Amino acid sequence: MKIAQSFNSYNFGRAFTTQEKKAYASLLKDSRKALDIKDTTAIVFDFNVPSKKGKNTAIGTTWSESMDSFISFVKDMTGITSIQLQPQGKIVPGNKSPYSGTTFAYGSHIIDLSKLAKPEYGSLLSEQYVKDLDKKYPDGKRQREYRTNYDYIFPEFEKALNIAYSNFDSTNEEFVQFKKENENWLKGETLYVALSKLYGTDDYRKWNEIDANLFDSNLPNDVRNARIKEIESQFSEEIGFENFVQFIADKQQKESHKSLNEKDIEIYGDCLIGFSQSEMWAHKDCFRENLYYGGPDPNCPETNGIQTWGLPALDYTKLGECTEDGNISKLGATGKLLYDKYEQFFKRYDGVRVDAAWQFVTPFVYEAVNGNYNQVQLPEINMTIFNILKAAAKGRATSDNIMLELVGMSAGKSRDMTLNKYPHLYTTAYAEYDENPKKFMKKGYKRDNFYVGVGCHDNDSLVNLAKDDHKREIHSRDIFRNYGTSQEDFSVSGSDKYENFRNSKFAEIFSTAKQFFTLPDMFGMAQRINISGKKSPDNWAVRIPTDYERFYYSQLSNGYGLNMPKALAGGMLMNGFSSQNLLVKKCNEAAEILRSKGPLTEAEANEAYKKGEISNIFEYVS
Repeated sequence: MKIAQSFNSYNFGRAFTTQEKKAYASLLKDSRKALDIKDTTAIVFDFNVPSKKGKNTAIGTTWSESMDSFISFVKDMTGITSIQLQPQGKIVPGNKSPYSGTTFAYGSHIIDLSKLAKPEYGSLLSEQYVKDLDKKYPDGKRQREYRTNYDYIFPEFEKALNIAYSNFDSTNEEFVQFKKENENWLKGETLYVALSKLYGTDDYRKWNEIDANLFDSNLPNDVRNARIKEIESQFSEEIGFENFVQFIADKQQKESHKSLNEKDIEIYGDCLIGFSQSEMWAHKDCFRENLYYGGPDPNCPETNGIQTWGLPALDYTKLGECTEDGNISKLGATGKLLYDKYEQFFKRYDGVRVDAAWQFVTPFVYEAVNGNYNQVQLPEINMTIFNILKAAAKGRATSDNIMLELVGMSAGKSRDMTLNKYPHLYTTAYAEYDENPKKFMKKGYKRDNFYVGVGCHDNDSLVNLAKDDHKREIHSRDIFRNYGTSQEDFSVSGSDKYENFRNSKFAEIFSTAKQFFTLPDMFGMAQRINISGKKSPDNWAVRIPTDYERFYYSQLSNGYGLNMPKALAGGMLMNGFSSQNLLVKKCNEAAEILRSKGPLTEAEANEAYKKGEISNIFEYVS
């Protein structure tokens, strides 16, 4: 079987016209059906999302006005059926990783300020205020469009939300109901904010004994309740503001969720393995003193071969019991905290991606003493935490809406225990370690029970992977072996070798039932999202530009990005379809247009068609 013809380069064409997009939608539908594709999901970090023109506040958000049209474009071009939203909790200026955020509380920096100027939000900000934030944003075009500026975000959002709060009616019935329904986590979060202001530090270990241990089970209830009343009285304004921020964030998240579902897109939330300092303080009984989650990594010699995540480790001796049928009557303090955590996620999202799920079975924790890092051995755990997760879903847990991240050197046992019970997430970025669709199925995975992507937030971009001569050769040989091709069939040399390789890696994931991709890889961007285990000013900053449509078509015309019909054609050939198959031929025809030079937006293509400047019209009848 020869694949080469699926990966050639072409030099004519343009963006689709509106009429052609209708034909393309039918082609996507039929091609996905032929490949028996069950779910295609885009990994979306809030900071990846482009701003609306004239309203660039230095960061994107999935709750924004621009998200609605942006995700429609992504769906039209790629056929996605879901998105994996990455962590949306609070982060602090000193550590910009979303994986250091909170579990329960949203980050205020991903609120869409422009919505606050609308009547349905009580016009809490003026339209001009939001426009002025864009005008004041100091960076040049490349910085403004392609990067998130956290240094600008944090102080500006604080000021903007304080203005909005000063205009807010706190007797709002919806607001009162929100506080009541979320009191179990909101009270601890707001008190922590107040005490952090009182002491000038969010390190509760520097607070007085009562405040540092306010929710410790050993503190008498009368002492606790009296102290809480004092704090609430002294810091009523700060507590009210924090409640307001969480209310607005929750309101916008629900609106976004509804809008996405109406587009037939499901949302998976990324459930962190760790908890924040505020959550650790509010649930001190559930954590081990001076023990942190991490991972084994020989590429971190400076920390004794440990990825130092800095996330406080749970006390698993207080899990209690949870049976497979969901009986939670015997849960301990830690088990109850996890139940509340997962229950909240299933209220907010259609499904959940469980971060570092192998920590549930073979926990890897370390202690940090005087700059030295050492692993601490803990006993293995059975299925208890997975049973808690299912119980918290309250009947909504299926084989499809709980995804497990089980990548790493410690994940073997947890993979075996959950194989084909929940879908696992993998990337072909590690193809040299036998991580590819064919090998997963040989290891016992059913075709519908795992997701595979080219890379995730912790991998380098596909653009950079293609430029790595050593890895490109290894990955190419892997594809040759898996799909019965010879090295001559696949162009790994010549001027098109990088583009051909990128196309083949996309085709590989579209040869199976469930797949994912990152937005930077879809748009063919070289910047990586994160360097795992390392602190870098470039981490968590890459952004899609405001003029995303023109940017995407421009990238495709230069051989970068996810050319979906090219990927589908390759996927079909990898699955034994003939090169003469109608779907393969039509996918290649559509791919030629997207690959080529010409009008870079749908509107421009429409205008060119009216003027008779387009001759190669794409047509397809299902």
